This record gives sequence, C-alpha cells and structure tokens, in this order.
Amino acid sequence: MTSKEYGLIKEMLYKQAELDKSIMSAYGLTEIDEENLRMAILDEVGELTHELKGDWCWWKKTQAPVDMRKVLGELVDVWHFILSWQNHFKNGEEGMINASAVVRNSKRILNLIKTKEYRLSEELSDLVAWELCKVERLIAISEYLGFTIEQVYECYCDKNKINYQRLESGY
Repeated sequence: MTSKEYGLIKEMLYKQAELDKSIMSAYGLTEIDEENLRMAILDEVGELTHELKGDWCWWKKTQAPVDMRKVLGELVDVWHFILSWQNHFKNGEEGMINASAVVRNSKRILNLIKTKEYRLSEELSDLVAWELCKVERLIAISEYLGFTIEQVYECYCDKNKINYQRLESGY
C-alpha cells in the first residue's frame, strides 16, 4: 500500500462519516449501536464468503466459479461498515496512528495470510471480533483477494452514490 492509497482510505473514512450522518439523520439516530454494527459486518462478510464459494466449496459440483466483480462489490460492502466502525469507535483517521503504521501492519497481515500463518477465514472473522486493526486487516484481505486500494476506492465511491440514492428513496 502506498501513501496515495492511504489518502484514498482517508477519503473513504470522510465519505463514510458523511453517509453515516445522513443515515442517522434520516432515521432519527444519535449513535450507531456497536452490536448492530458488528452484525452488519458479519452479514457482509458472509455475503463476501458466499461470492468466494467457488474457491472453497469442495462438496458441490455445480458451484459457480468465482466472479471477481461480484467479490469486489461484496468486499466494498464490508469496507462501508469497517469504515463506520473506525469512525464511530476508533476515532476515524486519528485512531489509525499514522500512514506508516497502517502500511506496516497491513503488509505484515498480508504476508501472514500469504504464508498461511494466518487463515483468510480467521482474518474475516476477526473483522467482527477484534477491536484492533480492522482497517489494516481489511486492506490485507483486499490485497490478498487481488484488489488494489484504488480499485476498492472506485467501487466504494460507486456504491456510496447508490447508498445515497437508496436513502433518498426510503430503502
């Protein structure tokens, strides 16, 4: 991950904060419930693993192959809720220490996934369970799945627009 990519993550944090404000205002909320946010992350991780099923589902001969476009779409949904988590419970960008620490942590996690010292299933589960390094874990997971932060950012921006349209239409 580069400093430019770190800048894109900061931008997504800002965009997510604005979206969350709009959602909270539309639904009369003063805060986001931590347990509900954990459940949302869990739900989106489940949708992501469903899209990856062609790679790990050994018992079903008719399982469709993995569609990386759909994987990216589900991954970005996970990003939305992890960014909300970071903003609401870890002080947004300020809670991420600094760019070099984020880069270092995400690279370390990515290398541990690649060498099988960490399992992808555990890292996905840790997005829900662990209090620390959720953004860094998601960066590593994104890169492990073959996506750049720029690709994530572009898809995030597209989905962010859809989320605003959904909000306006009473979704």
